[in-house]
Amino acid sequence: MRKRGSDFRAAEKVPAARNRVKASLELALLGLIAERSAVSGYDLLKTFNYSMAHYWHARHGQIYSTLESLGQRGLIQSREVIQRGRPNKRLYTITSAGRAALVEWLESPYEGLRFKHAPLLRCRFLAYLGADRAKAMLKEERDACAVYLETYRAIEHEAFRSSRSYGSANEMFAYFTLKRGITFIEETMRWCEWAMAEIENNRGLFNGASRRSSLRRGFIEQDDQHRDLVAAQCEIERQEQRIG
Repeated sequence: MRKRGSDFRAAEKVPAARNRVKASLELALLGLIAERSAVSGYDLLKTFNYSMAHYWHARHGQIYSTLESLGQRGLIQSREVIQRGRPNKRLYTITSAGRAALVEWLESPYEGLRFKHAPLLRCRFLAYLGADRAKAMLKEERDACAVYLETYRAIEHEAFRSSRSYGSANEMFAYFTLKRGITFIEETMRWCEWAMAEIENNRGLFNGASRRSSLRRGFIEQDDQHRDLVAAQCEIERQEQRIG
């Protein structure tokens, strides 16, 4: 027979259920504000652009409106600093409630990947454009990625000159996300090159796809005509019933 005390000890070892918290711009800003004792909106924007913009899109107006919302909910507080010869600035600090919300999110279960990838969605239907135009769309994507890669490499050089010597743990994890962005863009460029080569090697598929598309459109048109005919017959029957 178990002792009552041992049951209590066993219960204490069971971890509490974790609620899944959805990532948001609010939580991203809380994290940035928590890294410093006080930070201005301008510095937040600058930090966001070089350490987050490659994986979390937000307009500048969204950031300022979100800061206002965080303040109203008591998750951050702010104070105005008077500056001579320059516009006054507002400094933001995280509150204990804000820090608790941040930690709750960080400790929540894995959220999973549920993203909308516009270029990949377009790629799914590029067969309708034909081989040459499909290749042109993929080349456009590759060239756009090259611009992003140049930007990310410049950030890496300026902000993270040596990945072997980090100024803080936060700086190390910021570099982790930048490195992930760089490898993602590089892989996307390689994928574009592979996809363009596949199109070139399989040009014969496009003629067949065109024929199938024409047949499909023909079937759709016939189906529409059939529905119109049925509707007309039904209308005639209703009119005959009224007359009768």
